Amino acid sequence: METYTIKVRAVQEEPVLGDIEHNFQIAETAINNATAHGVDLLVFPELFLTGYSVGTLNTESIVEKSETAIDRLKAASSNITVVIGTVTRKHGTLYNSAVVLDDNERVGTYDKTHLYGDEPSVFGEGSSLPVFDTSVGSIGVQICYDTEFPEVARQLTLAGADILVTPLANMRPFRPDQQVFAAARALENIRPHIVCNRIGHEQGIDFFGASEMIDERGQSILSAGVNTAIELTASVEIHAQGADTLEYLNNRRPKLYEEDLHST
Repeated sequence: METYTIKVRAVQEEPVLGDIEHNFQIAETAINNATAHGVDLLVFPELFLTGYSVGTLNTESIVEKSETAIDRLKAASSNITVVIGTVTRKHGTLYNSAVVLDDNERVGTYDKTHLYGDEPSVFGEGSSLPVFDTSVGSIGVQICYDTEFPEVARQLTLAGADILVTPLANMRPFRPDQQVFAAARALENIRPHIVCNRIGHEQGIDFFGASEMIDERGQSILSAGVNTAIELTASVEIHAQGADTLEYLNNRRPKLYEEDLHST
């Protein structure tokens, strides 16, 4: 596989719960700045357009405003790939989603498949693990708690993902967990991993940030501090030279795993 480098930026910011226009303005400004500085891939946190505690809001209004904001962000996404967290509604069910935009197109939407804490009382579970073909390569998206299930990143990798992208709304005391899971998912799948967490306080929850870019060997390329608004930017190698010495994917034994599963 050909080695190439992309410029990636993670927007570690604090959205305002329910204020779609405010959050949209932050996102649009970030997209315009990123495009002006030659950024190829721009990532926002989980539920960035809405705020995390969506269950406290008028969801009908929030969904409508979010869809309008996504359309406006799509119009701003010339020559850049954007992954941003928001709510979506399908067949009457609300989902915790990440929308992928690329060069003025809405490439697709990933719906969070593993719901944490009280999230099942608000959201439906996503039922698929799509890989999105974009101008920066094939992107496998997971959301926050999904990273704690290694099967998600592995399935995305086996489906052809060149890079793993994870928007988060991760809260204290889980910073050590985030560091471990983020690095492990990169190393075991031999894929760069972009982790973008939010900051701030909301409904008694303390979000810590610590966004990070991790290379194919699970090593940190660049990481953000905690409680700090920052646009973290780094060059990330895709299919880096030397990473192919790791044989995890080639040495898998799927039939053995299936036998173990059936035996239990």
